[in-house]
Amino acid sequence: MPNSFKILIIGSTGKLGKKLLNFTFKKNISIDGATCFDSQKLINIQKNIYSIKNTFVLSDKFSRDKFLKYLKQQFNLVYFLDYGSLSLEYLDILISHNNNCTFAVANKELIIAGGHLLQSKIVKTGNSFFPLDSEHFSLINNNTLDSNIKKIYITASGGPFYFDKKINLENVKMNKVLSHPKWNMGVNNLIDSSNFINKVLEIFELSFIYKIDLKKIDFLISKSAYIHSVIIYKNSIISLNAFYNDMLLTLVSPLLKFYKIKLNIKENKIVDQSNFVLEIRNDNRFKVFKYLNRLRSTNHKQQIKFMILNNVAHKKYMNNKIKYNEIVPFVMKYTFKNDKINYSLNNFKNIIKYIKYLRSEYS
Repeated sequence: MPNSFKILIIGSTGKLGKKLLNFTFKKNISIDGATCFDSQKLINIQKNIYSIKNTFVLSDKFSRDKFLKYLKQQFNLVYFLDYGSLSLEYLDILISHNNNCTFAVANKELIIAGGHLLQSKIVKTGNSFFPLDSEHFSLINNNTLDSNIKKIYITASGGPFYFDKKINLENVKMNKVLSHPKWNMGVNNLIDSSNFINKVLEIFELSFIYKIDLKKIDFLISKSAYIHSVIIYKNSIISLNAFYNDMLLTLVSPLLKFYKIKLNIKENKIVDQSNFVLEIRNDNRFKVFKYLNRLRSTNHKQQIKFMILNNVAHKKYMNNKIKYNEIVPFVMKYTFKNDKINYSLNNFKNIIKYIKYLRSEYS
């Protein structure tokens, strides 16, 4: 690989960033740039251990200004492993200065904020998009033309509560909410996984990424988390998309375009029938279930609003201003409320303005 080959990791100090850096270091793959929000000590350690040429702390104005200038160059591969919709600003700059770059994205908020505009701008500029969430990654080898599809299901593992029917969600403790039985994630993702809001956000994402009608997308429960998506085609063929749930598989996949890499991912689970058990969700404890049909009729502006209100609800919950089972009612109370200011979401700058307006209006 030539020395000019450039990889940028936005969000290197999170769980995914750590996993990716550890892998690239072992494979002698150099990283040109990496960012964190405020973990300055950790990113300095990463810079020294992994020989990262350029690092930036985005909560620091001086460092962020340097980063904005740094973005105005050619990259081959950019990872968005951060959290938050305002990273759309960084992607906008990158798209404007690149025409053959792969954008590998695990940031749900970024995808929903950008909507169909994000996908069209990436394609029109000769760049490419690579989804890193396991559900969306599982669909990359399929025929995802909307006209051929009757229904798409993504799967949910059930989080900490679904398979324990004795738990009363009206008085569940925070430490239980923040304890996923399968994966160690950030606080926001843990909350969303516990009440299934993450599935709503992933349905929005899938619709944008693959241009699928929202009404065709739903989710099933898969305790083993081996099946990640199911497609029912109009000709009645059903496609099950399954793989061993290791985020390293999705993280490394964009690198396969440029490097010869062997992955030792377990494949023997295909002979275990328990991994193929799916069930239709059926649990009245989860308040978001009753709103799913309405949420699958939302437009882009309402989806952004749902996402930002959910972020606001996280903070309120963590600060003991609302209870756990008040998160979904809070979000739904305002999602369909008319805004005081009308924003046209016809470009990234207006989308960012709208997001900032929502944060100031509801925080």
